[in-house]
Amino acid sequence: MRFVEFKQPVKQPLKEMQARIQHAEDLVFWEGSKGAMRAVEALRSMAGDDHKAVTLKWDGSPAMVFGRDDAGEFIFTDKSGFMAVKTDGKAKSAEQLQDIMLSRSGGKHREDPKRIAFAAELSGLFTVYEKATPADYRGFFKGDLLYKSTPVIKEKNYIFKPQIVEYAVDVDSALGKRIGASTSGIVIHREVDADGNESPFNSIDLFNNQKDLLVVPSVTTVAPVDVDTASIDKLTQIIKNNAAGVDELLNANTLATQQMKGFPELLYTYMNSKVDSGLIDLGGDFATWLENRKQVSDKMKVKVLQYIGQHKVAFTSMWTVVTAVMTTKDDIINKFDGQGGEVKQSINGQPGGEGYVLAHPKGDMKFTSRATFSAANRAEVR
Repeated sequence: MRFVEFKQPVKQPLKEMQARIQHAEDLVFWEGSKGAMRAVEALRSMAGDDHKAVTLKWDGSPAMVFGRDDAGEFIFTDKSGFMAVKTDGKAKSAEQLQDIMLSRSGGKHREDPKRIAFAAELSGLFTVYEKATPADYRGFFKGDLLYKSTPVIKEKNYIFKPQIVEYAVDVDSALGKRIGASTSGIVIHREVDADGNESPFNSIDLFNNQKDLLVVPSVTTVAPVDVDTASIDKLTQIIKNNAAGVDELLNANTLATQQMKGFPELLYTYMNSKVDSGLIDLGGDFATWLENRKQVSDKMKVKVLQYIGQHKVAFTSMWTVVTAVMTTKDDIINKFDGQGGEVKQSINGQPGGEGYVLAHPKGDMKFTSRATFSAANRAEVR
């Protein structure tokens, strides 16, 4: 990986910005065969200059929000505090932030040494972020912390592990030198202006001259990868062979008529659940999973299973396409991971990270290995 100063696209409508970045294979659920083809063409393009639009997806934690309100008063808090309704979670001092952190869950963790240390670490960063935010700025930045103190050096690399992924950055690299001069690092995803409008982060220039705070710039892939064109061609044919059935199954008008608009979201939720069982036999146990899904009404369960029964071939075809796209995507992820560069990632000692994001005019997509990162992430949450 190499890092570059990267400016995000201009603001887009709030509704569009709030949509999650989809896994390449999940585009099938939302866009049918066209989504599958969009994913395939994106994967094919990784052999050319389009790899420059692929950036590292940082695995930061916790999610933080900082900035200045209408009166210019600085606020630094976590995502939960910023969104709090019944309590004031928008800390305007280090002391207030520490109290907010220790008061969570009714204050039952106030005496917990780990919680006390965590609250102290965050509150200790208040001044760092306040000094880095221009006095005349109005609005807020949303991001994920990468480190709360200058990372340790091990074998000539700065090492930090904010959550699941461990990062190693060459101390002599351009990014490494900036890390070494900083106290805290954060990757910012979103920006909220004074009117409350949210957009992609587009103000990295505000932080370029900061030392104590490193707002990590985008890290792009080093070079194109060797794409197996034969596999891509085979995948394309699989999609074409199954397109009619897949599009019939996922037809938005049909689902609306059947009062099943939430069907794609249901498929997405099921797909995520399969991470726990190794992503095998996709679709084969959907009925059993649905029957045990307490969040779905009995009436809807009957309706969904009847609908699938009427489209058995199409349902199987859809999972054939999803599996094929995911397999090809994982192969390309492994090749990107093997490129090296100044940022190295690993999960439980094995090469790999949260993955990558491809900026695409029709909607960004992420290249994340569900079998490695997603599985590790779900295990950590449990």
